Amino acid sequence: MHLTCLPVGSRARLLHLFTDAFKSELLSVSFLAPLAAEQTQKNIMLLALSKRGTVSYPTQALLNRHLDEMYSTSVSSVGTRLGDREVLGFSADFLGRRYVGGEGLLPQVVDVLAELLRRPYLTEQGSYPAERVETEKRNLRDAIRAEINNPRAYAMARCLELLCPGEPFALPILGREEDVAGIDPAGLKARFCALQSEAAPVFCYVGAEPADRVAAYLFDAFDGYGGAGTPYQTVIRCGAETVRKEETTPLSQGKLSLGFRTDLDDVEAIAPVLVVLNEIYGGSPASKLFLNVREKRSLCYQCSSTIHLQKGVLCANSGMKPENRAVTEEAMLEEMRHIAAGDISKTEWEAAMRTLADGYRQINDSPAAIARFYTTRALRGVRESVDEWRDRVLGVTRDQVVALAGHLFLRAVFFLNGSGDAGEDDE
Repeated sequence: MHLTCLPVGSRARLLHLFTDAFKSELLSVSFLAPLAAEQTQKNIMLLALSKRGTVSYPTQALLNRHLDEMYSTSVSSVGTRLGDREVLGFSADFLGRRYVGGEGLLPQVVDVLAELLRRPYLTEQGSYPAERVETEKRNLRDAIRAEINNPRAYAMARCLELLCPGEPFALPILGREEDVAGIDPAGLKARFCALQSEAAPVFCYVGAEPADRVAAYLFDAFDGYGGAGTPYQTVIRCGAETVRKEETTPLSQGKLSLGFRTDLDDVEAIAPVLVVLNEIYGGSPASKLFLNVREKRSLCYQCSSTIHLQKGVLCANSGMKPENRAVTEEAMLEEMRHIAAGDISKTEWEAAMRTLADGYRQINDSPAAIARFYTTRALRGVRESVDEWRDRVLGVTRDQVVALAGHLFLRAVFFLNGSGDAGEDDE
C-alpha cells in the first residue's frame, strides 16, 4: 500500500492510500479541536445535527434516501480524544468505481461530506431548528446516562479523572448531564462558525482512484474551508501521590480501576514498549492479570488492562465481590511488580508478540482501520506506516519492558463498591 500526501488548497491535506484490494472504498475528514468542557458537548451535537439534515437534504430521511441511492453508502461521525485534543469529523464507506461504473461514487461522496461540514440545515433566521436541538439534547442525555449506567466504563472514566486532574484528557467526551440544559441554537451556531474558521482538515482516502483525481474533487468542494487549525498537544505528568476514591452503588459486584502514569516524557519512544508491556500485563486472555489473578486465584470475574498511548497511561480494571477488593488490588499490583523484576516467562513473551503481530497485520484488512491508523498519526504530526509501526513493536526487548515497568507508578485508585442490592451480573 502506497501513501501519498497532497495539499488541498492552503489549509487542508489529503492522505491517499492506494489499494485495489477492497470492494468498498473509504473517504474520511478529520480535524483537531480543543478538548474543553464548554465545547465538547456542542461539538458532538453539531455532528449529530448535521446528519439530521443539510441544505440539499433538509431532513434525515432525505439524506438517508440519497445515501441508499448511492448503493447504500454509509456515513458515520467521529468524536474522540487524542492526547489532550478532540478529533471530530465524518467517514464515508462506499463502493469503488469499478463496481458501479461511470464516474463512480466519489464525486457524490465528496459532496455529501461537504454538505455535512459546510451546509447544515438552518432556519430562515440562520439558526439550528429548536426542535432538532431539543431532540439531540435528549439523545445526549441518554448517551451520558448509558455510560454512567455501565459500571465498568464508569469506574474507568472516574479513574481517569483522578489520574489526570485538571488536564483536558480527564474530561468526559460527552460532557456532564447537568451542562446539557444550557445548550441552545445560538450557542451551537456560534460554535459551528468557530469550527468553520479554525479547522485544518485531514482527508484520508483508501481506494483505487488516482491521488490527483481525489484531490481535485476535494479542492472544488472545500476550497476556503477552515483555518490554521488546533495544534496537537498532550501533557505527560506523573504526580507524586496516589489518589483514592470510593463510591457505593446498588450492584452485586465491585468495580476496581487502577491508574498508572509514567515519568518518561518521550511518548513516541516509549509507545511501542508500553504496547508490549500492556499485552503481557492485562491486554489479552494470555496476560498475567487474566491467567494469574482471574483464573488461578479466582479473585475476580474480570481482569484486564488498557492503555492510552498519547498520555503514557495504563489502566487496569477488574470486577469482583466487594469483600475481595483489597486482596484483588494487591494481586494486580503484584503482577506489575513481577514485570518490573523481569519475571516474564518465555510463554508469556511469545504469546504477547504473536497476538500483537496478528493484530497489526489485520489493520491492512479493513479500509476503516487503515484510515484510522494513518489519520491519527497525521493529526499528531507523525508519518509512519503500519509495517514500520509493527516492526517497532516487534523489535521491543524484554529489558525495555522491564525498564518501563519501573517507570509506571500507581497514581489513582477508584472503587465502585457494590452494595449487594442487585441480584444480577452487572457487566
